[in-house]
Amino acid sequence: MAVYDIEELYSYLGVFGNFQMFVVVMYTIGERVTAGLLDFQVHILSVVPPWRCISDRCLELTSNMTYQNKSILCKMDRDEWDWDGSRDNLITQFELICSETYKISLGSTLFFAGYPIGSLFIGLIADYVGRKWLATGFLLLTGIFNCSSAFLSDYNSFIAIRSIEGFCIGGLTVTFYPLVIEYVGAEARNLANVVAQCGYGLGMTFLCFTASYIDSWRAVIIATSAHLFLVSVLVGTNIPESPRFLMKNKDKDATQVMRIIASWNKMSLPDEFDMSVSEEETGKERAWSLLTYSRYTCSATLAQMFIWFTAALYFFALSFNMNDVMGNPYINLAATGIMEILINILSYFIIDRVGRRNCLLASFVACGISVLVCRLLPHSPLHYSHLSFKTVMVIIGRAFGGFIYSLVYLYSAEIFPTTVRSSGLGVCVCAAQISSLIAPFVIVINENNANVVYSVLFFFCIFAFMAAWILPETANVTLPRTIAEMDAAKDRTYSIFTENSPLIHHEQSSPPATY
Repeated sequence: MAVYDIEELYSYLGVFGNFQMFVVVMYTIGERVTAGLLDFQVHILSVVPPWRCISDRCLELTSNMTYQNKSILCKMDRDEWDWDGSRDNLITQFELICSETYKISLGSTLFFAGYPIGSLFIGLIADYVGRKWLATGFLLLTGIFNCSSAFLSDYNSFIAIRSIEGFCIGGLTVTFYPLVIEYVGAEARNLANVVAQCGYGLGMTFLCFTASYIDSWRAVIIATSAHLFLVSVLVGTNIPESPRFLMKNKDKDATQVMRIIASWNKMSLPDEFDMSVSEEETGKERAWSLLTYSRYTCSATLAQMFIWFTAALYFFALSFNMNDVMGNPYINLAATGIMEILINILSYFIIDRVGRRNCLLASFVACGISVLVCRLLPHSPLHYSHLSFKTVMVIIGRAFGGFIYSLVYLYSAEIFPTTVRSSGLGVCVCAAQISSLIAPFVIVINENNANVVYSVLFFFCIFAFMAAWILPETANVTLPRTIAEMDAAKDRTYSIFTENSPLIHHEQSSPPATY
């Protein structure tokens, strides 16, 4: 009976055929679009709506105002003003103003608190029981809990449900994304990642336009949840378990999965065949071995954790800080989502040529420059030209931050081996979401000192740049299967000025060799 290597089979069956395209589209809609919708749900549904005076004192206090300043509301009694009734959101429903404003940040923080718990806990489980059914279950659970939050009349119950949603999204990320990476060939991983990560910006943009045109916050939540039920059914009935995971556990169903892929991609395989797998790959490697196997695997793992931490802090801090810049908050956030999509599309033509590591280094430089410029500009409503320029720099910096946040998904999935890929991603996502717990309170910090946020982000960009320097290049390189293969990648930690780069080596598509 013929024995084939899985990478050769993928080259023969198609690195990005009909089946892989279906998996990527399901992941994009099910996880990335959903994350873009839920990450900013509380933030965008808490934009202060228009209000009107119903007392003479209120009219006197606001007579010289050229725009509605929400801080003036706290200087008046509640019976001196009222909402104009044009919009029903979380602020009007639960009176989240003045002394209750902290609950807005608390709602986002509890959501992000569920993220690391879900990613770490479920990531460890997924490396033992598989990815497919966990991903399907979390798709369904996310839809159920998000829809149910639209029918709550108590804010404490609302944010409690939000924390469960965060747990579900964390679990969904570390189970679904490894499926995508393990199904796609090395030559197409960049394309798959670009398509998927554009979904996040699409989710943000869709949320902004939905919230701006639909007056009821309950209707917005329902409208941004319905797709999850359809995707969960399609994933559960059409996507099998990863053959790499099945091979790791010596499961004979791996050959059947390859036949399913062949059928989708309109290719043929021999009537009888088997796939080769090393003894090391079938060993029971644990996630903590990443820290104990060698000095390099420990350093690379810790460096990735810090990069994820910085990427999330930068990304969400600038996103939640949109109130510090001029313009409509819906349009500002939607603009950053659209720019993120454009940058991700542009990155497709760059990442494979320049390399993952070099793109990461350059992006941290761009992010550092943008926040440094924002730090140096005066923060005063009298300097309208400066505020307009700051708005542009924040949007550009936020877009590059989004690109980094997208790139590290692909980069880390290519660095961590198959045996602990879900666990490794889980640890990194956990680090990212710990920083996300801090990000919602940027709004509170910004009210006291607007420049603190930009200064902190600038120094984090410097240290993240240094951490990225020790990581290997992974463009067009076969996915590592074991921690030993990950350790061997230290030979690819070239300088960006080194001519002897692994980027010149590309996998060739050819029929599988027979052993």
